[in-house]
Amino acid sequence: MATIISSQLTAHSSQPYLSPKLRKALRFILAVLQAFIDVSIYCLCFHFLPVSLNFETITFLSGTMAAFFLFNQLYGFSNWTFWDETQAVLRAGLLIFLVSVLFLYTTKTQLPFFLLTFGIAAFLVLTLAARYIFRRVFFALGLLSTTVIILGAGKAGEIFAQSIADSPFISRKVIGFLDDDGNKQGGIISGVPVLGRLADFERVQSELNADEAVIAISTASRKTLAHILDRVEDHIARVMYIPDMYMLTTYTSTIRSIDGLPVISASQGLLKPTNRFIKSIMDYAGGFAALVLASPFMLYAALKIKQEDGKKILFMHKRVGKDLKPFYMCKFRTMIPDAEKVLQEMLKDENLRKEFEEAFKFKDDPRITKFGKFLRRTSLDELPQIFNVLKGDMSLVGPRPIVQEEVKKYYGYRTARQIFHVKPGMTGYWQVSGRNDVKDYGQRIDFDLYYIHNWSVWLDIIIMLRTIKAIINGKGAY
Repeated sequence: MATIISSQLTAHSSQPYLSPKLRKALRFILAVLQAFIDVSIYCLCFHFLPVSLNFETITFLSGTMAAFFLFNQLYGFSNWTFWDETQAVLRAGLLIFLVSVLFLYTTKTQLPFFLLTFGIAAFLVLTLAARYIFRRVFFALGLLSTTVIILGAGKAGEIFAQSIADSPFISRKVIGFLDDDGNKQGGIISGVPVLGRLADFERVQSELNADEAVIAISTASRKTLAHILDRVEDHIARVMYIPDMYMLTTYTSTIRSIDGLPVISASQGLLKPTNRFIKSIMDYAGGFAALVLASPFMLYAALKIKQEDGKKILFMHKRVGKDLKPFYMCKFRTMIPDAEKVLQEMLKDENLRKEFEEAFKFKDDPRITKFGKFLRRTSLDELPQIFNVLKGDMSLVGPRPIVQEEVKKYYGYRTARQIFHVKPGMTGYWQVSGRNDVKDYGQRIDFDLYYIHNWSVWLDIIIMLRTIKAIINGKGAY
């Protein structure tokens, strides 16, 4: 058994093996190194300001910074994504700023307010960049890696493993699956080998010494799960469990104890009037700013479309809006003028009809103009939707805008009503998760439900930042 496991791991891992004790010591050394880098960046940011701070002031300010970073667990490498890390850094940065203002005021230190603000802002940007590089480099070298074994090679386990693989910043590496399905034994799922059955856990763990275990068996009974937990907890330091109700357990969920009985409390943020008001302010302020910044690109696109065939510049398409009320979504025209007639001819082909029914678009659509391909590839065709945002029909971030036929065929009235209790968005969770490359329509609906259940100001900011990255990469756009 040990030989089989070793050979499978060798075939699917290029990172050196480190014993648990060595990894623990190494993580401590790397945490100290990370703290040294943070303090150095902080001191440099103030060193180049046109003011002179004495040694005691710099020592106090940098010590305060390190303390707040420590209390926000920024030296435990515990954040799973770069966005979690960013949120923690910004949260610590706000506290650093407030304490610094109070300290400088009480000590009458001659440091202008705007210079303090600039210094801390520069520090936050630079330390985030340094942390990203730090985490990626040391994870790639195998020197900052938490090993994970997944119990359950079903859909939940596969999604978890793929999410880990797609996010190197997480600094975790899935090294194996265990599953009782005989057809999966010895196979590879998301690049990870299935090393045996659940009953093999003790033997596999003695060979791998994994740091964490994830139980992803949504169909298991309570008795089975309790038995698995008893066995796993005796041999591994940290155990996580993916519940079968993961779509109901949201980002805003909290766990409370009532006389020893654990209760999960979940809330849907966008049902609160205050949150809807905040989101509206973000939409109108962000929409106006986006209009100012995008105006040169929109003018260029309009001139090129008119120059290409002299026809209409904009394309108005009927979509489902808030509370399932229809509205006309505005886009730059990317197709030939008689596109609808050509579509009817194309749908006579059975293969093309099946492709169109999956996503209501074609990957290689002959109706798209030459400049239209450029607009779609760069997502510049979406810019006129800014007018929909300012008009109040759409949000900057929200569920994917769909046509009425999709409601009937895929959503159903109840699910559609739940999702479109809010405005559809120019971008959303689906758009930053692969866009048109996500072929499973049910998964697209799950993305929208996840967004509705987990809404926060921070989630909207993350999606907008990831949208920029998705546009630059051009992945899934057509």
